[in-house]
Amino acid sequence: MGPCGIACATCEGGNGAIGEAAYRLQEVLKRSGIASMAHMLPGGSEIDFDRLDKALTWMQISINCPGCEQGGGPPDCAIRLCAKGKRYQLCSECSDLEGCDKFNFLGTPERLKKTLKESKGKSKLELVEEVLAKTKIP
Repeated sequence: MGPCGIACATCEGGNGAIGEAAYRLQEVLKRSGIASMAHMLPGGSEIDFDRLDKALTWMQISINCPGCEQGGGPPDCAIRLCAKGKRYQLCSECSDLEGCDKFNFLGTPERLKKTLKESKGKSKLELVEEVLAKTKIP
C-alpha cells in the first residue's frame, strides 16, 4: 500500500487488470479480422489499427505497476515524495491531509482521503487487510 492509501492489489494498474484487458482485446481484434472490415462500417476507416495495436501492447507492458513499496508508481509522485520526506508510512499521519492537493492527479482524491481519515491510528498492515477484505480481487 502506498502512503496515499491505495492498496496495490485493488488498483487496476497494479493487479494486472488493465494489461489483461488490453491483451484480451488485442487477441479478439486479431481473431475477428475487424481491421480489414472496419472501412465498411461507419467511422471504421478513421481508426488506425496499427496504432491501436501498439497502444494495446504498450498497456500490457507498461501498465503493470508493482506498487510504491516495490519501486513502482510514478517516480516523481508528489504524495510519495512528501510522505517520505515527512517519514510517514501513510498520509493519515499528516495533519495537512484535508487540504492536501497532491491527491488530485489520482482522480478520486476525496475517496482516498476519506479512507485515510477513517484509518487514523491503524497500522498500514491493518488498513491493507481491511481494504482487501472489502474488495473482490479479480
